[in-house]
Amino acid sequence: DLSRSVVNISVEAGAAEQTIVQQQEGDDAQPPIPPQLQKQQPQTPYRSLGSGFIINEEGYILTNNHVIDNSDTIIVRLLDDKTEYSAQLIGKDPKTDIALIKIEPKGKLSVAYLGDSDKVEVGEWVIAIGNQFQLGQTVTAGIVSAKSRKLPYQASGPYDSFIQTDASINPGSSGGPLFNTRGQVIGINTAIFSPGRQQFGSPGFNIGIGFSIPINLVKGLVQQLKEKGKVTRGVLGVLIQPVDSDVAEALGLPSADGALVADVLKTSPAGKAGFQRRDVIVKFNGHPVVDHDDLPLMVATTPIGSKVDIEVLRGKEKLTMSAVIEELKDAPVEKPKDKEKSDAIGVVVEKLPDEIAQGLALQNAQGVFVKNVDADSPAEKAGIQRGDIVLEFGGTKITSVEDFEKCVAALKKGKPVLLLVQKKEGTRFLTLKLK
Repeated sequence: DLSRSVVNISVEAGAAEQTIVQQQEGDDAQPPIPPQLQKQQPQTPYRSLGSGFIINEEGYILTNNHVIDNSDTIIVRLLDDKTEYSAQLIGKDPKTDIALIKIEPKGKLSVAYLGDSDKVEVGEWVIAIGNQFQLGQTVTAGIVSAKSRKLPYQASGPYDSFIQTDASINPGSSGGPLFNTRGQVIGINTAIFSPGRQQFGSPGFNIGIGFSIPINLVKGLVQQLKEKGKVTRGVLGVLIQPVDSDVAEALGLPSADGALVADVLKTSPAGKAGFQRRDVIVKFNGHPVVDHDDLPLMVATTPIGSKVDIEVLRGKEKLTMSAVIEELKDAPVEKPKDKEKSDAIGVVVEKLPDEIAQGLALQNAQGVFVKNVDADSPAEKAGIQRGDIVLEFGGTKITSVEDFEKCVAALKKGKPVLLLVQKKEGTRFLTLKLK
């Protein structure tokens, strides 16, 4: 019986944390209390509900991090067991939204068996079990609608690769299992796309678009959570961006595949291995990088200290670089610099002011300073903003306003050109095309 391996989770938090916890995805919270009525409400602990499932007979339970986050007390209830078990938090990983908790069982537990989410096919029937709308355990069915989904409508993480399903997943079901027809767990139900959540403080409702974390992603993290209470990941040290058709044409690439390197941390594995801006990573450790979103998860799951071969395209040349993967620290070590590059028509540029060069610690000041960008101009459409510094234009290093003007004059309509721009946050390539 699959339902016996699924548990209900109640979380209690102090009144001071009530507003924060109420906003969490998956809570069975009521709409926020209007400010004018708040003084009349007693300061009682906030209580929310979620789900989880037992993964071994020792009492270990998997759930979502957002179900137990900010909690003072975690209470677990089993099906047909009125006992309230106090659970211990073993470890959590906010980046993938998973958490591992543990109870001390009084008897033998029903365990959920983990399947292989890589073998899941679109159109395959699935079953979701969870605690919906405080009604108690509920079973819903549907199909796999899509795989490898990101969530563009919210703060999507670098390791997101969700299974999308139309099996009903409602508030309170977060952390529950998604089963295949063989009774194996293939995902952890974690989020829904809900237009109702944007109105009147509602916690939202299901419209047939739910998301589950693939269980194969979780399998590799459980042991780390058991042993260390957290997850360590590998880091390469490059800032990447997508390769679209314009970027592919500008770089002379055979296809719009791979991850374009916009910046490299000098002291990172990539910096030590000799990576450069404009490199396009097409294969990592023997696995093709079709989309730039594929790379972060590949790097993150590589064992620390491993030496990996990385295939890159540099101009017309194909190179194989070797890098030793290092540990990603909690501080934003992996983020090189981030942002965009500039264009010609529709901008006013000037020599780089000395105070700006000093503020950016540019010893050999290069580039031109963007004073103004016309609205709806090719420059604005390319992503150039006032205050940017144009470093390269179509592969040519810009050292003066004259260099910039020559590059502008040489532009051909309809032919995309890559610009490298430094912003306050860092550098990035932009694609400029004159129509």
